[in-house]
Amino acid sequence: MDLFVVELKRDEVILATFRRNRGAVTFVEAQRHPNGEDDLAAVLRSVPPGTERRVILALPPTELFMRELELPLTDRGKVRELLPLELKGETALDTDELVFDALPLEPGKFLAVWGRAKDLAEKVALLKDAGLEPEIITASLFHWDTLAPAAGTVAVADGEALAAFSDRTPIFFRALPPHAGDEEVQRTVAALEIGKGVEVERVVRISHAFGGESAEVSAELAGAFGDDAHAARDLAGAYAVAAAVAAGKAVDLRRGPLSYTAGTEKLRRRLRIPLVLLGVLIVLAFVESGVRYRLVYKDVVSLDSSIKGIYRAVFPTRKKPVDEVAELRSEIRRLEGAKTSSNVLTVLNQLAEAKGDDVTGLYEIEVDGNEVRAKGDARSFQGTADFKSRAAKFFDGGEVTDNKSRPDGSVTFAYHGTWKGVAR
Repeated sequence: MDLFVVELKRDEVILATFRRNRGAVTFVEAQRHPNGEDDLAAVLRSVPPGTERRVILALPPTELFMRELELPLTDRGKVRELLPLELKGETALDTDELVFDALPLEPGKFLAVWGRAKDLAEKVALLKDAGLEPEIITASLFHWDTLAPAAGTVAVADGEALAAFSDRTPIFFRALPPHAGDEEVQRTVAALEIGKGVEVERVVRISHAFGGESAEVSAELAGAFGDDAHAARDLAGAYAVAAAVAAGKAVDLRRGPLSYTAGTEKLRRRLRIPLVLLGVLIVLAFVESGVRYRLVYKDVVSLDSSIKGIYRAVFPTRKKPVDEVAELRSEIRRLEGAKTSSNVLTVLNQLAEAKGDDVTGLYEIEVDGNEVRAKGDARSFQGTADFKSRAAKFFDGGEVTDNKSRPDGSVTFAYHGTWKGVAR
């Protein structure tokens, strides 16, 4: 995503586009226009619609306020929350009318930065009307550490402000008066050296409008501009802002009542279709659950009907039951308690032992308590008599009845006896 920097200076407006590339930013294009209140709106409206881009507004340092504070904290977010209380009564306006941010300095020190919410809101409205609502409001000088050498104490100036860094750690910021030249810069550096007890090794001058001898352009800065040293020096302030935003450490005054909400709206619009689809999915899930419930309900009703039918078949003389399942379970338990199922298996085993070879099969066996009835097929009438004799070992009062002859010479018969119990 491109970073579009709108840098407002005293006498001009710089519109610069940078592109993020693997954690760094590279220069794409830039425009320079005179800065007049009547011309600014026209300049902004002349910017053609771009692709996805983040707009950053860099204000002149004279439109913001700064103060160095000593706070025993390291969390920048907590410092932001404390600033309205820390500065209450020390600003010309009530802190409710201001927006704050903080920039870490040396350990235990922060630079408090604030601006008038009303003035900043007017700038936001101006850019928003041109389709360039800024996501971040800052000032260039707070990010000039990227323009300073990695080692040594150096001051960076552009004719409108001066910032000093020690091994790229910020130690001093000041907005310069209008038309400040090299003499004013030297006075500021001398005051800095006395106040901070440091020695400024050199001054890096940026911006084509700032006279005096310029220091060499760093390799990092020159690389972002394709080794175009002139463009690198001329647009160094806008580059510093883009680099800080890309690194996520920029001073930002779009907070509180000025919080950026356009990004949230864009995200909401992007999520609208997925949310609609999610809603449809939820509805379908509920419909599916309803269908499943309906099918399960039908199965339960059918099962309940089957249970009632089984109950009526088992107990045809009983009145309407209270709980068919419970009554059937009770009867099964009662039968189990009498070991009926075990007795039946024993009776069948004994009948099979008494059957012999003459009886070809037994069927329709009925066990009612100790009473045993069976029907079978035998090879001859003598076979039925032999079966009766063998069965006497297990059954008392055994009788063979209903002997009927078949055309093939076999006979059918019925047997009735009283079971003696388990054989010893």
